Parts: sequence; structure tokens; C-alpha cells
Amino acid sequence: MCLSSIQKVIILGATGHVGPHLVSIFDADPHFEVSILSRASSDCSQFPPHIPVYRVSKNYDTSDSELVEILRGQDAVVSAITEQAIPQQKVVIDAAIKAGVKFFVPSEFGHDTMNEQAARLLPPCYVTQKRQIVEYLQTKEVDGLKWTAFVTGPFFEIAVPHFLLGSDFQSRRATIFEDYGDHPWSTTTLDTTAMAVKNALLDPTKSANKYLLIESFNVSQNSLLSVLERLTGKKWDVSLQDSEEEKILAVEKLARGNFSAIPTLMRYVTCVEGYGGDYMRYGQKANSFLSLAEESLESSLEKILE
Repeated sequence: MCLSSIQKVIILGATGHVGPHLVSIFDADPHFEVSILSRASSDCSQFPPHIPVYRVSKNYDTSDSELVEILRGQDAVVSAITEQAIPQQKVVIDAAIKAGVKFFVPSEFGHDTMNEQAARLLPPCYVTQKRQIVEYLQTKEVDGLKWTAFVTGPFFEIAVPHFLLGSDFQSRRATIFEDYGDHPWSTTTLDTTAMAVKNALLDPTKSANKYLLIESFNVSQNSLLSVLERLTGKKWDVSLQDSEEEKILAVEKLARGNFSAIPTLMRYVTCVEGYGGDYMRYGQKANSFLSLAEESLESSLEKILE
């Protein structure tokens, strides 16, 4: 199978944040035949009955022979598994090679994992382990397995109401870094992320073996707040915070095993300069290359407010 004829795509992590969007967008394109690879314990009942679901007995890394049999005949594997399962992709990659799969999209979506400062601050599953999977894929290029990794920034619909503004959308409250409130960063919607993956596989020879940087919006905390206030017709209650003080408190919490610190740290690496949230300042934007449509920030925020 040559790379220009990818048709059969199997998706891992189809019940996560971006997984359902990947399934829907690939299923809507008649060029592709989509199927799902799932753990036996996962609930895939929300997917259309015409989409085949293949189940592994436990975790993705428990049965190499089982995976090889499932993946045989597939052209590409698209992984959207959760951060906690990132290392399990190595066994899937090995099985994909044995099965003759030619393309692998790792669950890289999110922050720029090449950023060393972010890697030192966040737990390994958010940056370091993702980067290690891409490095592992690079060693498999000699076996004929191609890959593409996507840098998307935080998912817009999830991050904006939950940590980017430290927002409380019900009571119209927001937490803003007073020293970085105007610093720009990138964020991508779930649908656009899925469309980017699908379009990359339509012309895989051009997207193979590289990172692709995409975004729906390039914004700041203050610019988001301004649009939200205009849409809601009222001033929000804003709490100004020192970014370094917030980081120190969050790092101390995390050291004690308190994972409620993660949203604050994610807000920090996104909004503070030097941690990769502003990856479009130093990277090449792939939106046009992937034929991604322009999006309306106001419309996207209105959906969240609803």
C-alpha cells in the first residue's frame, strides 16, 4: 500500500475528548473506512452501529498478538488515548508494524511537547512521555512506518471554561495573570483538530514524519475576557494573580500529590512566555496546508456560554 492511498483508519481512544470528533469526521468522508480499537471496559455505545469496534481484553499493551490480528489490513492508526495511557502506544506501534500498517498518528494533541521548560514543570504524561512516543516513532521510520504529530495547544471548548481563564462561567468570574494577561497563545477546537488529522491523511506523503502546528484562535486572557463581557453584556468579576506566585503554590500542591494543581500549571504554561503556549511565534502554521476553515471566536464562545 502506498501512502497516497490511505483508506482504512482505526481510532484508539474514541470515547475521550477528541476521539468522538475523529470518528465523526472520518466517518463523514466517503474516502475513508473508519473503525474503532477499544478496551473491553470502554463504552462505545454512542457510536453509529455501522462502525466496527474491535476490543482488546484489557489495556492496549497487554496482548501484542491480539493487536496484530486486529490491525492487520488497516492503513493507518490514529491514537487519541488519554495521557495516563500514553506509554501503551509503544506496543501498539510495534503491533502496527507487524500488521503492515503504514501510518501512525500519536496522541500528541495539546501543548508543544518539544518545549523543555514545560516538560520540567508538568507531569511526564503531559509532555515528556508524549515526546518520547514521537521519538520512538522516529526510530521506526526504517521499518516503513510513517507518522504525523499535531501541536494544537489546549482544546478550546474544554480549556476556556475550565482553566485558561480560571473561569466560573455561571457566576461570570475570571482569574487573569496580571503580568501575562495580554500575552498571546494558541488554542484549537476539537472539530478542527479532528479535521486536521483527516486532511493530513488525505495527502500523507506531504504530512509524513513531521510535527504540524495548528490553531483555531490566537488570543490572550484579556482578549478572551473582552469578548465574553461583550457577549454576556456585563462586566465580569476579575481576580488578578501573579503568575509566579500561582506557579509556586501549584508546584507545592503537586509535590504533595494534590492533582488539583494541574489546571493552574496548564494555565501557566499556556499563558506565560517561554513555555510553548505561543508556538506560532516560532513555528510554521499548517492551517492552510491542511485546508482548515477559518473559525469565529465569538460563535465558539457563544456555544460555550450556552
